[in-house]
Amino acid sequence: MSISFIWETDGRSAETEELLGRVADACLALEGIENAGFCVTVTDHERIRALNHRMRGIDQVTDVLSFPTVRFRPGTTAGDDPDRIRREYDPALGCCNLGDCVIDLERAREQAAAYGHSLRRELGYLTAHSAFHLMGYDHMDPAEARIMRGREKEVMRRLGLWRDAEGEHMSVGIDHDDLFKKACLALENAYAPYSHFRVGACILTEDGRTYSGCNFENASLGATICAERCAASCAIADGQRRFAAIAIAGESQPAWPCGICRQVLREFSPLTMPVIVGAVGGSYRVLTLGELLPESFGPEDLLEGGEA
Repeated sequence: MSISFIWETDGRSAETEELLGRVADACLALEGIENAGFCVTVTDHERIRALNHRMRGIDQVTDVLSFPTVRFRPGTTAGDDPDRIRREYDPALGCCNLGDCVIDLERAREQAAAYGHSLRRELGYLTAHSAFHLMGYDHMDPAEARIMRGREKEVMRRLGLWRDAEGEHMSVGIDHDDLFKKACLALENAYAPYSHFRVGACILTEDGRTYSGCNFENASLGATICAERCAASCAIADGQRRFAAIAIAGESQPAWPCGICRQVLREFSPLTMPVIVGAVGGSYRVLTLGELLPESFGPEDLLEGGEA
């Protein structure tokens, strides 16, 4: 097994440790490196929030955190630099320690329920996501995100944990904090001379790209466009058809999407899609699209036979 464990919460099981060990082995094998490993700490909301605050200055709960101990040259990953792995070999551990992965078990359970898949699958993906971060991968720009997302999918498929069925999505790659920050940045470009209430939005698509939008008002009022539909229009114009998450930031208070925006999102999103809403400078809440639009009417209802 390529990983060690620290449990800071209830729920420890040999089955879970065996699964995450297999995920770690598969990640390292795909990267083509040997004699390497990392530590997984399984924790809860309170502890991961405290860790986020101490290490990142962010007072939020996140699903997973990664703390690499090996630094690779810019633009390279562990597989590109086997000599670095050998130089970092720790005789006491019997391997090169790549760093630490911290998983919030409470958040993992919440996300598994929200996305309609098993906790086992969610924990496996969180571990794979962190493992690739520790090996030098990132998702800060669309090109990087596509590469990292592809590696994660390949590992999950090899282990039988990935299903491409309609409406089933993995949560990682969905960094709630990062998406909300991008929504806050988009708000700065809003045009709201009549309501004086600026809103920003950022959509994450299934392939890891992000598209930002802001509200812009019009003297005729009816021509006003919400931030959510502005972001959706940008994504659609670029050829995107499946959304994985959306963050919405209001200037002075949370800006929950209006009915029209909820219906527009419904056209391109699963009901399990997280909708992240908050105010600039404050915290945010996360609900699923299904919670915001219960008993909804979607594109599958107009297809022949009622099947998507």
